[in-house]
Amino acid sequence: MPGSNGGAKFVTDFFSEADANVVAFGVECPPSLREASQLVEPFDFTDRRNWLENARVFDAGEVKMDAVEKKTKEILAEKKLPLILAKEHTITLHAMNAMPAGTKLVVFDAHADVKDEYEGSRFSHACWLRRWCEVAGDNGANVALVGVRSGDEEELEFLKSTDMKFFTADDVRRDADAVANWLAEFVGDDAFYLSLDMDVFDPSIAPAVKYPEPNGISWDAFLEMLHALEEGGLIGMDCNEIRPIAGSMVTEFVAVKSVFRILDVFVG
Repeated sequence: MPGSNGGAKFVTDFFSEADANVVAFGVECPPSLREASQLVEPFDFTDRRNWLENARVFDAGEVKMDAVEKKTKEILAEKKLPLILAKEHTITLHAMNAMPAGTKLVVFDAHADVKDEYEGSRFSHACWLRRWCEVAGDNGANVALVGVRSGDEEELEFLKSTDMKFFTADDVRRDADAVANWLAEFVGDDAFYLSLDMDVFDPSIAPAVKYPEPNGISWDAFLEMLHALEEGGLIGMDCNEIRPIAGSMVTEFVAVKSVFRILDVFVG
């Protein structure tokens, strides 16, 4: 279906922005992600239901990075869910700047992203979470990081110096129930933002990412973590870090299915 950005829309163009309860927009979103969204069937044979039954999605097209905070605030003001489809993870810092004070943040990511500087920038994809801890001023107390398995010694020391809770992919494999129970208690029924970096998954199921770290979490583990959060109030989300592989849409399918599942759990 043709979109305002000259390509496909995310999911459909059935709903106007006024009628939608989910407003998607991209920030250098790979076209293949939108294309895949129209190929993935939302009906789930296991659950015997349509995961988009309650989600009325409108795709507002592409925006520039420096417009993300403003666009996100506009969507929130309309009491709709912002869904950001981004090339890289810095997007979350901009989106969180638009969230109400005290919003909790749940991040699924293979990387710690708490370097003080990376490639000459303090605001890169490898630094954004450290910057958010500084902006929020809560020493990371409202942040949970799930699936991390890559970082350097200084990043580990930084994480340990904060009140942020982080779980490695090995933690999830060893005792997914314990991680899920902690997440359920952490979020409770509070408002939260969910950031999904596709490299949290094992590269065997999501290979098209910039840094495909081995030994990631499984699809089933991801679903268990989502269910742990279901009492919380999702007020914003992003899906990021896809680097398309020519001739393959495997990662895009996993990303789309992940977004569908999130919308199924939290919208309606």
